[in-house]
Amino acid sequence: MGENLKFRISSALKDILGRDLITDDFIAVFELVKNSFDAHATRVDIKFENIENGNGRIIIKDNGKGMNYEDLLNKWLFVAYSAKREGTEDDNYDYRNNIHANRPFAGAKGIGRFSCDKLGKQLYLETTKQEANAKTETLLTEWEKFEGDLKEEFIDINVLHETIDKSGYDLEHGTVLVIEQLRSEWPRWKYLKLKDSLAKLINPRKSKDEQEFKIVIDVQEEIDRDNEATELYQKVNGEVQNFIFETLGLKTTKISSSISSDGKYLSTELKDGGTLIYKIKETNTFHLLHDIEISIYYLNMSAKNTFTRRMGVSSNQYGHIFLYKNGFRVYPYGEPGEDPLKIDVRKVQGYRRFLGNREVIGQIDIYSKSDQLKETSTRGDGLIKTPTYYELEKYFLEVIKRLEKYVVDVQQWGLSVEDNNSFDVKSRVSDLIAKLTGSEDLIDFETTDNFLSIIEASQLNSAETIVNNLNRIAFATGDDILLEEVVKATGKLKELQEAKEEAEKQAELESKKAQEATAKLKEKISENLFLKSINTSEYQEVIALLHHIGIYAGTIDNNLKGISLRVQNDIQLSKEELNNIVRTISFEAKKILNVVAFATKANFKLKTEELEIDLFDYIREYIQNIIPTVTDKSLKIKVSSEINKPFVRVVKAIEINIVIDNIIINAKKAGANELKVILSENEKGHLEVKFIDNGSGIDEKNIEQIYEFGFTTTDGSGIGLYHVKEIMDSIKGKIFATNNLPDKGATFTIEFR
Repeated sequence: MGENLKFRISSALKDILGRDLITDDFIAVFELVKNSFDAHATRVDIKFENIENGNGRIIIKDNGKGMNYEDLLNKWLFVAYSAKREGTEDDNYDYRNNIHANRPFAGAKGIGRFSCDKLGKQLYLETTKQEANAKTETLLTEWEKFEGDLKEEFIDINVLHETIDKSGYDLEHGTVLVIEQLRSEWPRWKYLKLKDSLAKLINPRKSKDEQEFKIVIDVQEEIDRDNEATELYQKVNGEVQNFIFETLGLKTTKISSSISSDGKYLSTELKDGGTLIYKIKETNTFHLLHDIEISIYYLNMSAKNTFTRRMGVSSNQYGHIFLYKNGFRVYPYGEPGEDPLKIDVRKVQGYRRFLGNREVIGQIDIYSKSDQLKETSTRGDGLIKTPTYYELEKYFLEVIKRLEKYVVDVQQWGLSVEDNNSFDVKSRVSDLIAKLTGSEDLIDFETTDNFLSIIEASQLNSAETIVNNLNRIAFATGDDILLEEVVKATGKLKELQEAKEEAEKQAELESKKAQEATAKLKEKISENLFLKSINTSEYQEVIALLHHIGIYAGTIDNNLKGISLRVQNDIQLSKEELNNIVRTISFEAKKILNVVAFATKANFKLKTEELEIDLFDYIREYIQNIIPTVTDKSLKIKVSSEINKPFVRVVKAIEINIVIDNIIINAKKAGANELKVILSENEKGHLEVKFIDNGSGIDEKNIEQIYEFGFTTTDGSGIGLYHVKEIMDSIKGKIFATNNLPDKGATFTIEFR
């Protein structure tokens, strides 16, 4: 036999386990907060000191169970060892004053301690264990010692230890991490982002044991700026406030689904505006999954506005479907711009049939202790892709399909049962219930309180299917209440059948009246087909828009009649009078064109009157979603943003559209095939939107004249930019143009105060 050899470990292991895996400062803080939670802390304070003078440090202090010398030696200094994973983390821990024993841990990798290296070059640790006659243990770690000579053994790098009688940070028990020689800057926006991210870190519904856990941020250098802020979300200092979606009062559609702890049953509930549509219990067919909950809200325009108003940030900027494992968030699920569940990828395959990240918000909660659903070592890359994970994706897809089935097939993109009690909506609900109750896996079923009125409104064949299916379930489950409802529904069904037969007899006797009724029915069907041909579900809004078109057209007609009368009576028009009339007609025509484009292309609610809207979100969505549908594909448009907060103003959406349309049209006329749109906040706190094209540019001698009425160097009318300037002046905004020197093209910048 040959000799036995052993692996040697380079000091470079520190970077592999630390900075290479912890991808950013926020995730580094999250890992340390998780450690505090796992140490049974009820409070963790995150303090930033001396950041502005360049001698900054981060202090993370918790009131958890702390560590003694043996813990430091056998756990904290034992690289990649995890007592949590081994199940010995809480051995010898006194639970008499702690009611949260045996709950799942947030972390179990044994590498979270290396997050300190991501934040700073030096770590001072102070810890006092929750035990009788406890001493305070300290460690001083200089991370750069591991970076000097890669041939040096990891275990040969010294970490300074000392035992002291009393904590320097007033610790009765718990741990303090003092991170110094910080590796990155911490401006105000970064504190705010950290606070916002920490708010999403812990499940807003808490973990199943309902443990209280408070996170407090303390940055004394930001106190004065906090005092100037008017909203809570604009303040750095204070307790991190999470929220529960239910408290927002979103009057929209919500679907909730869960798999029982034993994995036997799957329960799903769908509500529309707080009204129960259905609640079902089925045999779980996802055999690898248990103890999982999914909640998803459908965000129509009203819900989006409510979210922005109450959260201070648009839903798109906040996130979409978050994932929590044992109470703690897993990245990057829910992060804006990320699509780990492939929701937007699927939406591309059926834009009007499927929901995307912009239309939904919610969360997946995993309470299972299964090793088949755990985070990757590289934090920020989500869960490890195991067969169980892929089954989780299938389960999520099934839930969102059920939400789509209601939103798309029943609501028609936003028409709710609460808002519309029409025959058509109830008939669609009944069809949906018929399909759901037809499942062989169904164990129990509950539906809306106005179930009988839905049965009455539904087609007879659909109603008969529902009643037969529910009758089968009632007998199988012995549900007397459901059986009573079925009996009532059966009676109602019989009445409907008799009424139908009577109507048929009456129709035979009065054929002429029947023919007239048929003609009216065809007329009604034709009218409905016209309404359904409009892509937006906001039918009443479309009618309102048509009303505005009539007003604009009337203004044009009056001006044309005025010209005609003057010509007939040989009344001369001055150049200025003619210009004014042309301006008016052109401006009204522009409004009509925009109304028509929006009424037929937009997929969200719009008004021509003044509205309080988030200009940042509105302009971005208009350029990304509407412009491509009303223009050809010769101009490639790329939108980017350097702003992460709402910019709410009262404006007329039509006028904003005219401004954007004219600038984009000018880029095309200048021969551009690429247009970059950048949204940012300038030093005055104003919203700036830059349109950077690669066209022919602007002659320097004309750059101040391009906004004059009638001035043009192309085959255009010379009116477009004049209108843009008028609109920007009327809302106290600005527009100015520059050439892209030394590059080709021009830049138009519009500024909103």
